[in-house]
Amino acid sequence: MDIKDFRGVMGNFIAGVTVVTLPGDPPHGITVNSFTSVSLEPILISICLDHNSEAYKRLKEGMNDTFCINILAADQKWIGEYFANMGEVEENPFEESITKVLPTGSLYFENSIAYIDCSLYDDVEEGDHTVYMGKVKDAKLLQPEAEVLTYFRGKWGSV
Repeated sequence: MDIKDFRGVMGNFIAGVTVVTLPGDPPHGITVNSFTSVSLEPILISICLDHNSEAYKRLKEGMNDTFCINILAADQKWIGEYFANMGEVEENPFEESITKVLPTGSLYFENSIAYIDCSLYDDVEEGDHTVYMGKVKDAKLLQPEAEVLTYFRGKWGSV
């Protein structure tokens, strides 16, 4: 199967946009749309990270054992762009005084739809990505009425 064709097919699946943050000095973030719930007993989620990403390296090398999923609101597109390294946004969201620190040390963006704070539970390496499962330690809905940021057919949108 041709990779370009496969990406074209997958681009037709609308995805919510999250930024996964990892604590540290400096903290790190990465835009992720490969995110889903896995289990309710125990409460688990999963994210998929490219092996070339800094987030993958931090989790693989044991630099982090916690991470936080931020479900972005439509007006947080600039945060999604920044952490997707799209090159159009210069303001570092970590320097904009819009983050809060959780008891685990994880960071969340205060105007996100919600955050899900996790400890690393398991990982499965497959191909050029690793599926990381997180055990949910805390989750909070921050903006239940806000529109959610989406990505569909190569474009940002909202619902």
